[in-house]
Amino acid sequence: MSHHPKKHSIIETCTKEDSENIFKKASSAHREGRLAEAEKGYQEALKRRPDWGQALNAIGTLFLDQSRPDKAKKIFEKAAGLSPPNLPACYNLGRLKQQENDHRGAIAFYRIMLDKQPNIGEAWNNLGVAYREIGKPDDAISCFRKAVAFAPEMAEAWNNLGVAQDELNLAENALHSYRKAIEIQPDYASAHLNLGISLQKSEQFKAAGEHYNKVLEIQPDNKAAKFMLQSMGVSETPDAAPVEHVRGIFDRCAENFETILVKELEYKTPERLFGLVRPYLTEKMNVLDLGCGTGLGARLYQPFAKSLTGVDVSPKMLKKAAEKNIYSRLEIFDILQGWDFPKKFDLIYSSDVFVYFGNLDMIIRSASSSLVNGGIIAFSVEHLKDNNLDYQLFPTGRYAHSQSYIQDCLNRHGLQLIEKTKADIRKQSGKPVNGLLIAARKKA
Repeated sequence: MSHHPKKHSIIETCTKEDSENIFKKASSAHREGRLAEAEKGYQEALKRRPDWGQALNAIGTLFLDQSRPDKAKKIFEKAAGLSPPNLPACYNLGRLKQQENDHRGAIAFYRIMLDKQPNIGEAWNNLGVAYREIGKPDDAISCFRKAVAFAPEMAEAWNNLGVAQDELNLAENALHSYRKAIEIQPDYASAHLNLGISLQKSEQFKAAGEHYNKVLEIQPDNKAAKFMLQSMGVSETPDAAPVEHVRGIFDRCAENFETILVKELEYKTPERLFGLVRPYLTEKMNVLDLGCGTGLGARLYQPFAKSLTGVDVSPKMLKKAAEKNIYSRLEIFDILQGWDFPKKFDLIYSSDVFVYFGNLDMIIRSASSSLVNGGIIAFSVEHLKDNNLDYQLFPTGRYAHSQSYIQDCLNRHGLQLIEKTKADIRKQSGKPVNGLLIAARKKA
């Protein structure tokens, strides 16, 4: 039995030519911003050929241009589900899913596209960002490397590669990547800031300062650059690190935070602080974890807590804390804003949070007024040995506090010191960081 090639009828051929012409006209209306006319044309073309991937992707893009992402998403899903899938629709769907924080969903569609069309630098860059968001730094770095190989003039991909290299302690490579980003785009503020921070870490203070100043030329209100300059003692010491800067640090490292802190930096402050305050704990306490992060110490306090509230400035940290299912309540919270909790606490504890604040007066005052009489506050600080100073900001971007200053703050706000001990609170560049652990009781 012989197989004859399928012949297209004259009607089919006409329909195809017809729809091609309609599509061309609609595309040129779209390019020229005549969106209603373009939409009509695309719909007409699709009436004739409902499974035409190119037209589906085009109308999806049009819906995006009209700020109708939900409608666009349905169309892209249809185009991506065709056999074979429409590749631009896979890319667009990946981007939409990324905007919705569905990074795993985005990865699947970028992968479909890149399997068939592996030379698209932008897609590799976006895929790298998605991997970074789900805590896979090795996959992220290999995607950013492909991004710069296929799109060597893409400054954003070089900057992202630098961030990924920084996270994996490839400091020299990171410096090279940031410099490439700046070479391509000399006014790229983010790359200047990242390069400054990298140089500052390796104690190249003068060079770091030049990049922070460049950031401030481009973005005069950039608080992170201003703060990092201040941390090198270039100008007066601010009262605290800017909230956006702290949020940025912790949002960026939320996925790998526990691995880095516990394994690499031998971080034991939550356990040590708990050990200090343990003799004062009773059951059924109303507890506040101030700056809870991913909730590293929470399980220790859980047996004593009737309710355990966790607050933090970083939404991504709170998301990780929620996965532990320990807290009664979690909320985004800026410590320097008004404290407005429904009930007073029996215990407030805070590990490695006060290092981002110089002037602790306002925090101690807020904490004291949020404690019941006889309630306890326990916290850690980096230890400043010079008792003539209240606090000092170091080039790490963190503050250290003197024992006499802590004592003054407690006294001023009706708190009585009940425990203090010196302890190494983590490692910094391989060396232990000296800390103080403090517990104080609110006087009745």
